[in-house]
Amino acid sequence: MLEKMIHQYSLVMLEKKICQFHDLEKMGGSFAKNLEDKWKAIWEAICEMLLHPHSWLRNKSCRLIALYFARVADGNRENHQSSLSSYFMMSPSRLYLIATSLCCQLKMPLIDDADSNLMTQNIVFAICALMRQTGSIDPSAFWSTLEQNEKNRFLKAFDMINARKERIMFMSSSQTSSVREDISQVNVKNTQHILVSLLLKKMGKIALQTDAIQMEIVFNSFGKLMAQIEMSMDYAHVVLIPLYKVCEGFAGKVVADNLKKLAEDTCGKIENIIGTQNFVQVYNLIRKNLSLKRNKRKQEEKVMAVINPMRNAKRKLKISAKHRANKKRKVMTLKMRR
Repeated sequence: MLEKMIHQYSLVMLEKKICQFHDLEKMGGSFAKNLEDKWKAIWEAICEMLLHPHSWLRNKSCRLIALYFARVADGNRENHQSSLSSYFMMSPSRLYLIATSLCCQLKMPLIDDADSNLMTQNIVFAICALMRQTGSIDPSAFWSTLEQNEKNRFLKAFDMINARKERIMFMSSSQTSSVREDISQVNVKNTQHILVSLLLKKMGKIALQTDAIQMEIVFNSFGKLMAQIEMSMDYAHVVLIPLYKVCEGFAGKVVADNLKKLAEDTCGKIENIIGTQNFVQVYNLIRKNLSLKRNKRKQEEKVMAVINPMRNAKRKLKISAKHRANKKRKVMTLKMRR
């Protein structure tokens, strides 16, 4: 019913201030305000259902959010002077909570091809709209301009993805001077870079930890996002890390050939966007950093084998079981192809 109403009364559904419409003003300001509050409550409930345990509710909520975003995009194309802030769901705090909920939804099962396309569209639109709403302002200054309900939405989003450092960073404006001095010593970038990088990093981890369809959603989202982001070079390192691991065989699991091909194609798109020289520079930096981490881990394992042989033996058994499971999965995949 709500989906049909959006198609028929899209402007009434999407505008942030319903009382501005002349037909509602004739009914009285109190009715318009009451109707506005009810629409807000409906959309807030839809956002909450993005992480509902029941897959049907998650999928339907994702579909409604996609329809909302499509109406916003259509409105901006028709009226170039239209601002995203005129829409209820387009505030930075709500966009960030939606984007975070969609990232967390990626970890849930039962995502088919149709749902994956909607997920990709919603993630790309939410992040791009968030970037239009945030700029190069300092995190603590940005936090001080927010109302309490907006702060609560950001805090909820940070808790959902375990972003403790970013939470401290944004809340530093309300901390003591000693805490602010400690944080100021860290190379803190602007609000937009912190929020977007955090989401991209979380998506990259989810792609390597979950199934093939989630990896496909993440890599498709990366390709579309990098094509729309103005300062794409600032996010190239974060985006290329999971792509590098899949392309070079360091994903930590068996990756299907079609996903490797998708990762290579996405790398090619990013190379065309940021330039070959910049791409090679970032790619080599990732290779160097991961190589240093592997060497450090191997050295720590050698030390542990001497200091704690029992723990080292358990670690080897765990690795052996993992390799057997991967080999079995690979054999089953080959049999199914026949």
